[in-house]
Amino acid sequence: MKPKIATWEAIKKEYPDRFVLLENPVFKSITSSHLKEAVLLYKHRDHMKVVEKELELKPHHSTIVYTGGIRLDRINANTLMI
Repeated sequence: MKPKIATWEAIKKEYPDRFVLLENPVFKSITSSHLKEAVLLYKHRDHMKVVEKELELKPHHSTIVYTGGIRLDRINANTLMI
């Protein structure tokens, strides 16, 4: 089964309040941090679970992003917010 590319908006809508492991992220431009689309590899509410999955899968190009929805003081300072 080939992984499916999803838009960032669709990922946020389907998995609110989650940390997501994304493979092959595509940004709006080379210098932009605005995520456009990616392949969703894994999702979880616990950031460390997602980090563990990233270490297990070892994707070539990946990022971990939080989909939003809770207070910022509850998020690790190293989390990428888009």
